[in-house]
Amino acid sequence: MSTLWSAPDPRRAASPPGAVRAPFAAPYVVAAPAHPTLWHDAFAGLLAAVVTVLVGAPVGLLWAAVAPTVDVVVDGDQVQLVEPGSSAFIATDGFFLFAVALAGVVGGVLAWRLAHPHGPAVVVGLTLGGLAAAYVAMVVGEQVGLAEVQQAVQAGQQGALELTVRLRAEEALVGWPVGALVGYAAASLLRGR
Repeated sequence: MSTLWSAPDPRRAASPPGAVRAPFAAPYVVAAPAHPTLWHDAFAGLLAAVVTVLVGAPVGLLWAAVAPTVDVVVDGDQVQLVEPGSSAFIATDGFFLFAVALAGVVGGVLAWRLAHPHGPAVVVGLTLGGLAAAYVAMVVGEQVGLAEVQQAVQAGQQGALELTVRLRAEEALVGWPVGALVGYAAASLLRGR
């Protein structure tokens, strides 16, 4: 814990004649820590948003790697699902929600750890950046394996391929900002104890 030292007050250090001075009186005063300016807060919020958005693409690739795939059959210019009622669609949405919520919680805790002296701009940056990062993760994750199927269709190839599925429950996009706010609030509350 660091404290800022200020010079002793000469009026306090010099006692008037005949005055009794306490033996353990503090000869100096601890100054209050300086608060960041509005511009520093805004910069911290912008930085939190930008870093969060940059993490969106790797989370999208991770989602595409761990989410279940569906089997499709390419027949000429048509692509058909092998099992139309597959539970892979629900599982894919669940994997996406888990991935973005976990990324949000980790980002929220890190943002609190690195920028807790700043004002609410960091929280706003985490929220807006989290929404944008979840969208980036969705777009990047949906592109994995799509080029192979498009090439197979254009070449007139026939056969079975695996394909990552699209995110059906777009409400899962709010998982990232909610996770970030939960992580930031939890870190703040636990540190306050």
